[in-house]
Amino acid sequence: MISATQSNHPLAGVSPAQATSPVEAGCAKLRESGLRITQPRVALLTALARQDGPVSIERLHATLKDRSCDLVTVYRCLSAFEGIGLVRRSFLHSGTSLYELTLGNQPQHYHLVCKSCGQTERVDYFPIHGMETVLRERGYTQLTHLVEFFGICPKCQSAPPRRGVSPGAKR
Repeated sequence: MISATQSNHPLAGVSPAQATSPVEAGCAKLRESGLRITQPRVALLTALARQDGPVSIERLHATLKDRSCDLVTVYRCLSAFEGIGLVRRSFLHSGTSLYELTLGNQPQHYHLVCKSCGQTERVDYFPIHGMETVLRERGYTQLTHLVEFFGICPKCQSAPPRRGVSPGAKR
């Protein structure tokens, strides 16, 4: 038996043409991909839509108001979302995964991450699609790429070094 949270959610029948919010667009993408619309998935889409930039799984889980799903469910849902192109994963210099909602209506962009404070800044897309075209002409399909930039932000550069902390160390 399928529970009501899996198939009768109010956003379960939304088509991409009808979608007016990021959550509705995300639900439409889930439906197109053959994935069920569940309360945990809707809660995660809502939490992702509220973020200003990429967010870690742990921070995303902490933002869920009613703890509508456990941490394992967050990992599984984000993995499924990434598989259908609903989220984009990026990384901190420490290797921590960050996730950002991508609904196809945003221009491609990358991130610049401060190695000291962890601040993430958006960097507008640059023409790497030329390389993708060359690779497609060579017969490659399902191409993806990952570009991240890391450095020390101006604020951290101008901050006086803390005693006993080496430059570039986490503050």
